[in-house]
Amino acid sequence: MKGSVYMHWAKEHAAARYNLANSGILGIGTEDLELEPGDVLVNGPNRDGYEPLLEAIAAQYGVTPEQVVPAEGTSGANFLAFATLLEPGDEVLVEQPTYEPLLAALEFLGARVRRFARRFEDSYRLDLDGLRSAMSDRVRLVVITNPHNPSGVLLPTEEVAEAARIAGGAHVLVDEVYQDIVQSGSHVHLGPNVLATNSLTKCYGLSGLRCGWILCAPELADRMRRVRDFMGAVGSVPSDSLALAAFRQLPRLESRTREMLEPSRRLVHFFLWEHRDVLDCVVPQRSMCVFPRLKKEEDSQPLHDRLREMETSIVPGHFFESPRHFRLGFAVRTEDVAEGLRNLSRALR
Repeated sequence: MKGSVYMHWAKEHAAARYNLANSGILGIGTEDLELEPGDVLVNGPNRDGYEPLLEAIAAQYGVTPEQVVPAEGTSGANFLAFATLLEPGDEVLVEQPTYEPLLAALEFLGARVRRFARRFEDSYRLDLDGLRSAMSDRVRLVVITNPHNPSGVLLPTEEVAEAARIAGGAHVLVDEVYQDIVQSGSHVHLGPNVLATNSLTKCYGLSGLRCGWILCAPELADRMRRVRDFMGAVGSVPSDSLALAAFRQLPRLESRTREMLEPSRRLVHFFLWEHRDVLDCVVPQRSMCVFPRLKKEEDSQPLHDRLREMETSIVPGHFFESPRHFRLGFAVRTEDVAEGLRNLSRALR
């Protein structure tokens, strides 16, 4: 069975002393959460989700609890959505480049994957004309990441809304796992055919809780809950009760993320300007990662290999169908970003 080659690499090979392959904010410790007596439960009513947590998610994104389906992180949410919406042989349109585990999950489920472009030359905006040309009665789903993974580019709301209109009777799934740190709200409000996936992982440093969700129309949410029945009778009450405590303090956790990101963002933007003779890059105003392109080499794998000798990691671009590129994450300690960039400069020069 073919799994996700990127996910396997990320688990086994991405870690380094200076980890510029990291794709989310540095994880928090228990001491970073302000916990009260009763915040951690072992058992409780959690058949289709822990009701207080569903209410907290709904309130955060302006939907009803009936529109919230819990899942194991955003990856689990994407897989659950795919499994609910698709039958083997159904056509799915996916942006290119994109996050490889999305493609791997769709292929595992037997979907026929077709592509539409998000080009470097267009600053990774959606090719709406290309999407129109690719649409047909056979297409059941359109998949978009916003902010874009790997470039970090945030699409204007009206552009995603137009994609939803073009999709017509097909659903549009927007993976918005990086969105909370750049804008509020959710894409689910853009149309009845739009569903959104997210989690507490990338923007809040709470990967260990595996708290993810899907936001969608109530009738579709009911279908997803029945598919979720195949995965277990109840969710993890300890994780969900801790996630509820985290929702209570999201503004403080978001402030932590912004305080950590801002000095690192400035370092990375200056680095890209300073190395414009060897790198091209679409630079988002605010993001957790960038996706530079090499000017003088055709493949970033040798650059990755040189960096590993310096205890530094990046993500080679072939994981995103773009060998000349590499994904550079900077949501870690600023001193580690600074040293990692020094090593990257040496490796490039």
